[in-house]
Amino acid sequence: MPAITVRSLTPDDASAYRALRLAGIAELPAAFCTTHAAESALPLAQIAQRLRTTSHQIIFGAFNEEQLIAIAGLRREPIAVVHDKASLWGVYVAPQARGRGAGRQLVHAAIAHACAIPELGRVCLAVAQDNHAALSLYLGCGFTLADCPAADGMLQMQLLLPRPALASAESNVFMKINTLQIPAK
Repeated sequence: MPAITVRSLTPDDASAYRALRLAGIAELPAAFCTTHAAESALPLAQIAQRLRTTSHQIIFGAFNEEQLIAIAGLRREPIAVVHDKASLWGVYVAPQARGRGAGRQLVHAAIAHACAIPELGRVCLAVAQDNHAALSLYLGCGFTLADCPAADGMLQMQLLLPRPALASAESNVFMKINTLQIPAK
């Protein structure tokens, strides 16, 4: 069996990405934040645009030779007050590829990418509580249950990223706050 390769997707992967995403939505509609009808109505050019890596988003794909067999996105929050958080989304592994490590490789690629962004402190995700394979994958990759409410049937999970640089005085936000001089009124 050939080795699985993981890389960031590009606009050239739009057709394969669309086909795999639509298969995922058809199989597990509750796991996606869209419908099959809405996603299939998107123009291919819009899907290609989604696959452009930006400072706020990247989508990874796992390939068996030339065939796209799994996908996962990582989206960073652009709003300053929560820009320390990224979301892992749209994770799907084709049925014929399950159990071969593609999902784990994708999650590890997303985590490695997140670790390379200094501002990020955590990666969050939502997962259906009855999706035991996904829960096992995420727990095995270091995610824990988050202490925040989730929609019915869903669990919120998070992974705190290692941030040794935050311990330095120059980047420690709490040190900066403690040294602020606020004039008395």
